Amino acid sequence: MERQILQKAMDIHNYITEIRRHIHQNPEIGMEEVETTSLVKRELEKMGVEVVPLNTKVGVLGILKGEKEGSNTVTALRADMDALPIKEQTGLPYASLKDGIMHACGHDGHTAVLLGVAKLLSSLRKEFSGTVKFIFQPGEEVLIGAKSMVAAGVLENPKPDTIVALHSWPYLEIGKIGVWPGAYMASADKFTVTMTGSGGHGAYPHKAKDPLLAAAYGVISLQNIVSRQIDALEKVVVSVCTINAGKAFNVIPEEVVFTGTVRCHNQEIRESIPAQMEQILNGVAASFGVNVQLDYIFGLPPTINDPEVIDLISKAATEVLGEGHVEQLERPAMSSEDFSIFLEQVPYGAFFRLGNTNPGETPVYAHNDHFDFNDKAIPIGIAVLTQFVLNKNQ
Repeated sequence: MERQILQKAMDIHNYITEIRRHIHQNPEIGMEEVETTSLVKRELEKMGVEVVPLNTKVGVLGILKGEKEGSNTVTALRADMDALPIKEQTGLPYASLKDGIMHACGHDGHTAVLLGVAKLLSSLRKEFSGTVKFIFQPGEEVLIGAKSMVAAGVLENPKPDTIVALHSWPYLEIGKIGVWPGAYMASADKFTVTMTGSGGHGAYPHKAKDPLLAAAYGVISLQNIVSRQIDALEKVVVSVCTINAGKAFNVIPEEVVFTGTVRCHNQEIRESIPAQMEQILNGVAASFGVNVQLDYIFGLPPTINDPEVIDLISKAATEVLGEGHVEQLERPAMSSEDFSIFLEQVPYGAFFRLGNTNPGETPVYAHNDHFDFNDKAIPIGIAVLTQFVLNKNQ
């Protein structure tokens, strides 16, 4: 049965590819996926998958119940649907019809794969028990889509005991999946620092309280958090990414604002960062006689894969693809994924990578105006997720 699942996925390859290319041609940015939401609902209804009404403009929840006697396991599968504000340069016949918007991260492929899983499982109801929830999420790129879906109740009635998602990965060849147990992707937090002094003439700096010089020392001093206050073996990034001050070359400004991001894999360290920043910035401000305000926003938690679920994904992939198709990823990532919001609620879950590059070809990386999800990956993703559900929902 296991190897037959890949063949069944191949049998619907053309159908799902057509859907994927339609989504690619009609991209929608985060929290505006109205047409994509309608398309997903229509396709699920054709398959006989129940579409649960949500009090949201975008996003879809589908529910499919198995007919096999067994457990009451509830397995959730998630796909993101949003595109990016990038002008497509692929020259493909199905290239974006919307100027300045394209699917440059593979979410069109993720949506198509999950629709393929729904179609396959709807024809295999007698082969699994319990419930499968299909979560089609908006707004991953803007980091609020998962929160909106959780608020809409997609993890309730019934609550999943397991949740899984995949993401295309150009560093892997077609036919392979990549896995990493434990902390895989970093948290994503944002900070804004405002330093206020008294402005003055650039020729007489001694008569001013210079917030720009203080901010410069503040930016440099914040790097001491990672280099001197945290174990070097921990994965932490503190990056200042914008700085704004002044309007004239000869006027010391009254206020300077700089912003940045903090990324961590360890939740305890993550929670300690604001206090460390406060201590450093207050010291810098005092030494220059200026005032400082730190606004720190906790955004996304780290994405932490349950090792047991990673093992189950690896087993399913080996069953449908054969030996040698599961790779341990080279390293964790410091980028972030709002799938972590779901994992906070359902920690027995995992996020894995789906190979996207043809053998021998140079990878085209995501968030690039020449990126396109590789349609050859569609049946691979469908088969792995389908087999995972069949194994899990016995």
